[in-house]
Amino acid sequence: MKLTANFTLDELIKSQVAERKGINNNPSPEQIENLKALAVNILQPIRSHYNEALQISSGFRCAELCIAIGSSVNSQHVADDNAAAADFEIWGRDNKEVASFIKSELEFDQLILEFYKEGEPNSGWIHCSYSSNHNRNQCLYASRGEDGKTKYRPWV
Repeated sequence: MKLTANFTLDELIKSQVAERKGINNNPSPEQIENLKALAVNILQPIRSHYNEALQISSGFRCAELCIAIGSSVNSQHVADDNAAAADFEIWGRDNKEVASFIKSELEFDQLILEFYKEGEPNSGWIHCSYSSNHNRNQCLYASRGEDGKTKYRPWV
């Protein structure tokens, strides 16, 4: 199913872990609508602006898949409550540059520059979510703390 000119539902639900473990990672019709809103309002504008493909490393995750990978079942990747999220990058582009474009030009719910290291353009990835109800425009950096756990701090 085509969601926009450059994005399909298949690429937003593909998961190697789900395939290996036999997990049905198919979204409900409501979740598909949330994923379409994400594609229309976030992914396609980025693709159109840069005229380069986005590499999506994680899109929709059913609750069972979230558990299998150690993620929260409350993650916006589950595409419930009128929100959906994707993790992505544009190979060869500085992730902070792309995240800065999103921050300044698009309406989003949450934007996280994850595990980015200054001076290493392809380090980490971008997490971005979109909500059809209310977008907070929350911007964060994610990094690994000394205890090995993910730490979040504001990106102002």
